[in-house]
Amino acid sequence: MAEQGERIYWLDTCDAALPPVATGLPKRVDFAIVGAGYTGITTALYLARAGRSVAVFDAVALGHGASSRNGGMVGPGLHKLGISGLVAHYGEDQAVAILNEGLLALEHLQAMVAEEDLDGDLQIRGRFKGLRTAAHYEASARESDWLRTKIGLPSDMVPQSEQRSEIGSDFYRGGVVYHRDGGVHPRKLLVALATRAAEAGVEFHAPCAVTGLRRDGNDVTLNTALGSVVAGEVVMATNGYADRHSQPLNRRVVPIRTGAAAVGPLSPELMADLTPKARMHAESARVFMWYRPTPDGRSFIFGGRFGGQGTAVEKRRAAIRRSVLRVFPQLENAPFSHVWSGNVAYTPDHCPHLGREDGVWLAGGYCGSGVTRSIYFGTKLARRILGQPGSETAFDALPFKPVPFKPFSKWGAGMLMRWYAHQDAKELKNRD
Repeated sequence: MAEQGERIYWLDTCDAALPPVATGLPKRVDFAIVGAGYTGITTALYLARAGRSVAVFDAVALGHGASSRNGGMVGPGLHKLGISGLVAHYGEDQAVAILNEGLLALEHLQAMVAEEDLDGDLQIRGRFKGLRTAAHYEASARESDWLRTKIGLPSDMVPQSEQRSEIGSDFYRGGVVYHRDGGVHPRKLLVALATRAAEAGVEFHAPCAVTGLRRDGNDVTLNTALGSVVAGEVVMATNGYADRHSQPLNRRVVPIRTGAAAVGPLSPELMADLTPKARMHAESARVFMWYRPTPDGRSFIFGGRFGGQGTAVEKRRAAIRRSVLRVFPQLENAPFSHVWSGNVAYTPDHCPHLGREDGVWLAGGYCGSGVTRSIYFGTKLARRILGQPGSETAFDALPFKPVPFKPFSKWGAGMLMRWYAHQDAKELKNRD
């Protein structure tokens, strides 16, 4: 749910209308999909095009969760463990396959946007990752060489003496440019996907919370806020918004609250100074800030782990502002037009998953890189359900395990983030 006083930039800058929701519940459908974000809508689209009857349910509204709240940054989604951690955990062959899957997901998104004529402001302009210490620069140079050799990911190291060609800041000790990254307008993309799904015959029901599932032989009865529906199969796509009513997914992911803000509008001259090549931006840290120009080039979006659930808007704004000014002191007097928050879903192995667990189909756990992955996984899940070729992913051999000590997972994640933030601060204090 939105915190009091929040305003979401993407909602205020999207004129396209969502397709209408259905006026009544069906008695029976082939597939009931819980969660009307990128994953659920993409899965529904392809199931409906295969001739199945499909109903999508959301407790609040279409795209209410991360699909309308994220940063709109797309790319291969490099693994949270880093190259060395990934290789140590899975071996080099599996690590290469997992990382290459990210490139396949990006290629799928680009092809789908073109083939479906999806108006989502997709722009592939690259991503500049600012490196906070000299050690980070050296490590990134090694990783970039490895990625270029093993999966063909193009990148360029940018020494500190040249970083003004990429970013209007002297905060970093150089950086790296990943050329295959880009951005979208997440709300526009959500609306475009929902429109295609509605055209294919998908019914949307929102607000219509699913409050329980009961298996009756080969069918599943869904209890909802508006009545009961019988489905042949259920797809759970609630991701970071999974709760006790969607236990098959809820017990396998940890929701993490993140915050974001839009700063602007800014002058064309200031925008050109902040990001001369209009790239996406990130930084090397355990608890990092990401940022990007808006698709119209008039404002900047900044985001990261700024405050948990229930954090007041002004407190969240202040936390984001401190991090922004650390990198861009020239934004001292810039206006904050929007501040909002939302959940992302993490998994114990830092990998997304899809498959059938506890009697329902699942996809989720995108670990903060969900725009590209969710649409890709929604497509893969539909193919797997339909028994079509091309449903395989590099993650299939990895079990989608429940989160250990789930009742304490939020507390544990919070403690871990505070420890990571302490380590980040220590590194900055001791850098050259």
